[in-house]
Parts: sequence; C-alpha cells; structure tokens
Amino acid sequence: MKTVPAFRPLRFFWLQSLLLLGLLAIIAYYLQLDDSQTQAAAQEGSLIDRTSALGYLICAGLMLVLGGRDLLKHHYPLMIGVTLLGLRELDFDKRYSTLGLFKSATFRSPDVSLLEKGITLVVVLLVVWLAIALIVKYLRPLLTRAVQFNMVAISICCAGGLLVVARTLDGIARKLGEFGVNVTAHTEVHTTIIEEVFELGAPYSLIIALFCYLQIYRRDAFKGAVKQNAEA
Repeated sequence: MKTVPAFRPLRFFWLQSLLLLGLLAIIAYYLQLDDSQTQAAAQEGSLIDRTSALGYLICAGLMLVLGGRDLLKHHYPLMIGVTLLGLRELDFDKRYSTLGLFKSATFRSPDVSLLEKGITLVVVLLVVWLAIALIVKYLRPLLTRAVQFNMVAISICCAGGLLVVARTLDGIARKLGEFGVNVTAHTEVHTTIIEEVFELGAPYSLIIALFCYLQIYRRDAFKGAVKQNAEA
C-alpha cells in the first residue's frame, strides 16, 4: 500500500463511521428489549447470525470478482481467511463433525473415528498455517498504515477489533467463573447480543476496506497503465 492522505477517500471514512454507529444503535435497541427477545435475536441461526455469514461470503465473492486474477494471486490468504470465517459463522465446523473441528475433545474421544481425527488434524494445521501466513504478510504493514490513518488499514483494523472484542465476550460467564466472578443471566444475555452485533460488523468493515482498496490502488494502476501506453 502506498501512503495516501489521512482518512482518504473521505466517503469510506464516513461509511465506516456510519457502520460503527449503526452497530451501537442495534445494540442499544436490543438492550432495551425483554431478555427473551434479546436472547432470541442473539441465538445461532438468527437474522444477525445469518447476516454475518452472508457478509463474509459476499466479501469473498467480491474479492474474487472485482479483484480478479491479481488479487487472487497476491492476496489469496485473505480470500481463504474470509471464506473460512463465513463457513464458521454457518457452523460448518460443528455441523459436519462429531464434536467440533476445533474442540480438543475430538482427539480424545473414542466416539470419533480415526478418519475424522485425521481430517480434523489436517484442517487444524491448515488453519494454523493460514493464521501464520496472514500475520507474517499483513500484520506489520497493516499496523503501519493504520497509524498513518490509511482507510483500507483502518477498516481492516476495525474488523479485527470487533472480532477480538466478540471473541472476548463469547462465554464470558464461564471465563469469569474460573476467577470466582459470577455473571447474572441478565448480564450474559446483554454480553451475548453485543458479541453477535460486533461479529456482524466485521465482514461489512472488510467490504468497505475492499472497495476503498479497489478505488485507491486499482485506479492508480489504471492511470499508470494509460500513461505508459500514451508515452509508448
């Protein structure tokens, strides 16, 4: 990524800001409802959950269609990662395995066949490889550009931040219970809806980052190609 003026293009700054404000508005709406209604909205298979999965799959599709061969060649780990996040939101890791692909009990349980354990191990190793590849290739330049207020980097960091907070809130009652902290059922319902809404925002932040990337860098590449042709 080349250096661009802070928060430019401004339309993407405002889009990202509106998205974050929209997430807070959704949370505020559900927090004032009855716990039963809020819990129903936060459960797996709900509209929020499905919309999150749809966002990831739309993002992966846009990367493939709009990014083309160049994006596929140079940034395929991102496309794989986004697709896997969408499949995870659809519970593919649980739906097609006995105990869950990422549960350590899978390797200990006698109820899981050796074939399934082998497939699970391969999948886990591939996910670990993907995580390492993403960190090595993107983390440092991403943080550098985010400090420079590059909007592509900021939107990606927003997506990552939303996911980190959501993962922290996931099962917060159980996590705090290990330290002797009791969380009421009412509070747990609220933390769950916040978790789900934050997860909802992550794929759409990535879509904003994608369109911002295409406008800044593909536009400049196109201009450069036109200039070279004119000079030739």
